Amino acid sequence: MSPRIALATGNPHKAGELGAMWGGVTVETAPEGFDPDETGTTLLQNALIKAEALRGEVADDVVVVADDSGLAVHALDGRPGVYSARYAGPDATFDDNNALLLRELGGADDRRAAFVCVLVALFADGSRAVGCGVLPGAIVREQRGARGFGYDPVFVPHGDTRTMAEMSPDEKNAISHRGRAARGLARVLALPGAGV
Repeated sequence: MSPRIALATGNPHKAGELGAMWGGVTVETAPEGFDPDETGTTLLQNALIKAEALRGEVADDVVVVADDSGLAVHALDGRPGVYSARYAGPDATFDDNNALLLRELGGADDRRAAFVCVLVALFADGSRAVGCGVLPGAIVREQRGARGFGYDPVFVPHGDTRTMAEMSPDEKNAISHRGRAARGLARVLALPGAGV
């Protein structure tokens, strides 16, 4: 039987993606208003901040999982990186962030980038497990596609010509940075997605 899992975010997109990657396991989201200050300077630090903030709010039989992910663009010295979600400001929308990224890259020929994801599982006894995933690719010159979220409309993974927002959810989950991190963590948690 799979453990109960609570994801340290209010983002239902992320919870749904993880649940699908883990073979349909139900992934609960954090209570409304959950929004710890992400003061870390790395993805791992921010994931731990979120996991520790939620740990005290759930039952002992619940495994708290926290994700922090970002987009690192070579020509921008790794930006937006740890600030990906709020790149265009604290109340930025996905479109705001994408528009700023494309503006800053301008006509640059070097459009190499990578999505990076760190997933932390925090147990009631304080022990933890970490999964990490990286997806290399490039930034397109204009947004394409209506699926996905975040930077999906501007990111083309290596070996493909479509943005992540032009792929089906199954195609995206099979290659994504979050999918790679989730598969690593699934093995530790003995979840159905471990063999994917």
